[in-house]
Parts: sequence; structure tokens; C-alpha cells
Amino acid sequence: MTSAFFPSHHVASSQSAASLPDNAREEAASTPDGAVGDAAPDARGSMGQAVIRVLVVDDHELIRRGISAVLGEQEDFQVVGQAGTGRMAVMLAKQLQPDIVLLDIFLGNANGLDVAQQLQRACPDTRVVIVTGYAADDHMLRAMRIGVYGYLQKALPTGELLAALRSVYRGERVIGEARAITRVLSEYERLTKEQERARSGLNDLEIELVRLAAEGCSNKEIAARQFWSEVTVKRKMQDIYRKLQVTDRAQAVAEAMRMGLI
Repeated sequence: MTSAFFPSHHVASSQSAASLPDNAREEAASTPDGAVGDAAPDARGSMGQAVIRVLVVDDHELIRRGISAVLGEQEDFQVVGQAGTGRMAVMLAKQLQPDIVLLDIFLGNANGLDVAQQLQRACPDTRVVIVTGYAADDHMLRAMRIGVYGYLQKALPTGELLAALRSVYRGERVIGEARAITRVLSEYERLTKEQERARSGLNDLEIELVRLAAEGCSNKEIAARQFWSEVTVKRKMQDIYRKLQVTDRAQAVAEAMRMGLI
């Protein structure tokens, strides 16, 4: 559904960038990547709902214009600008203060995740959503650590993309595929275990001793496996009890399980 309520949901000509600083105006005039829309920040749709103001950043002009056209057909979205470089993205975001920056992860020679960090420093109230055509766990996990509000695949169906951006506008964080969610949860579990391990004070050897105790091994059996004396095992187990603030083997096993150490 095409809305008639936006002054211009398409990208304005380079003359629209007249209010930018001289160096930004020069870049906007010489390339198709910088253009400023003329919507007011408090624009409202026909039903009185707030309009979600989006800056689209992608180094492929065809993709930028395609996404912009899709968003522009929605009554609750307005594309206020487009950028094809990280430099222009930061300049436009600082001037326009959009609600959302839809940011490609690869921008020619620039890394979109580096740009995302710059955007968050320059425009803390703007929510960054990464879009990518590649499935790379390291990129996704770094994006989550940076604090972006979304990590989406370019192949996402249009309806799901719009729903995701609306969720981001409401303050929710979104990930575009089930595999990615599984990876994030696995990473969260790993980090949680690392934190619990650090809090417990146990080293690798001590965790292994607790694991053996959980399997029902006696001190004599543990001593045989480790080529120690039983006295050594008892002493090490006492160290474990002290660190976990428990008084016996059963409590040590229970506490280690509760903390996710075994």
C-alpha cells in the first residue's frame, strides 16, 4: 500500500544535501550514496501511528533503492536517507537522527560492524540493524557484543523484515534465523559457565576432580587415576570444599552442577 502522507519516501536528489557540511555535500553530489529525505522527526501515518524513520546503508545502489522502495510503500516507515559508505552513513545519521539504521555488514573496503560502533557512539538513540547475505557466526556474535538491535539475512522475506524492524522500533532485539538464535544461546551458555567458573575459583584439575566425584569415584579410585596418594586427593578435595563454601563431597557436586561446571 503506497502512502501519500510522506513528503518524499524516495531518495531526494543531491541538492537535498545542501545543509550538510561542505565535505559531506561534496560526497553526496559526486556519488549516489548520500541523500537526505525531508520528513520531520515526529511524522505520523494516516492512522496517527508514529512513522519509523530509517537510514538505509548498502554499497550496492540497486539493493539500497530496492529496500527503500519496499519501506516507502508502508504507511509506518519513511526512508529519510541512503548511504553507500560508512563515512556517509555516520554523517547522515548524525544530521538526521533516524530511528533505525539498516546497515550492510560489508561496505566495500569498510566493515559494517566497525561502522555500527561509530554509529552507536555518534547517535546513541539510533538503533542499528545489521543486514547481510553471509552466514558467519563470528560476525553475528561480534554484532551481539557490540549491542546492535538486529542481525538479519538479506534473503529474509519482506514481511519478516518489516516485522523485525517494527520490533526493533519497540525496543526489542531480533535475529533473523533459528540457527543464529541457537548459536547465540550456545555462546551465552559458554560465557555463563566461564563466569561461574571464575566465580567458583576452581581450576581445570579441580573441576575434573569434582566430575569424578559426581561419577561416584572414591578417593582411592581418584588417586589411582591421577597417580596420587589418597592423602593428596583428600587435601585437594578440602581445597574444593573451601572454594565452593561447602562441607562435603555431595554438597560440592551439587554446587558444581548448579553452577554449570560439570
